[in-house]
Amino acid sequence: MPDPITGEGFDAPSPEVAYMGAPDMLEEAARLTEVSQRLQVEAATASIAGEPYEPDEYQERLYLLRRAALADRLSIAYPDAEDFLSDAVQLAHQLAKFDREHDTHTGPHGPGAIEWDPSHRPYVRQEYDHWGW
Repeated sequence: MPDPITGEGFDAPSPEVAYMGAPDMLEEAARLTEVSQRLQVEAATASIAGEPYEPDEYQERLYLLRRAALADRLSIAYPDAEDFLSDAVQLAHQLAKFDREHDTHTGPHGPGAIEWDPSHRPYVRQEYDHWGW
C-alpha cells in the first residue's frame, strides 16, 4: 500500500529528493509570512478602492505550493505533532484543488491522477521538485 509519508509506492520524488534544495524551515516560514502579508495588503487596498481583487494566478499557486511543501516537511520532521499532519493533508488538498481548477500543474501527473489516491502529499513533492528549487 502506498505510504504518503515516505512516498513509497507513489510515482513521485521522495521527501529527501523533493526538498533537497529547500530553504531552512524557519526561513521559509518567515518568507511565507511576508508573502501572506503582501497578499493581504493587496486585497485590502483593492477593497478600500472599491475594486475587485484578483490575485496573480502564478503568485497564488507558488504561495500554495510553498505552504503545502512546508507543512509536509514539518509533518515529516515532527511526526508526533498531529496539527502538522493535519495541515500537510489539508494544504496538499488545497494545492491539488487549485491546480485542477486552473490547470496549472508542472509535473508529469496532474492533480486528478489516480496516482495520488489516497493522498496528495506526494503530489506536493512532485510539484515542488518540478518547480526547480
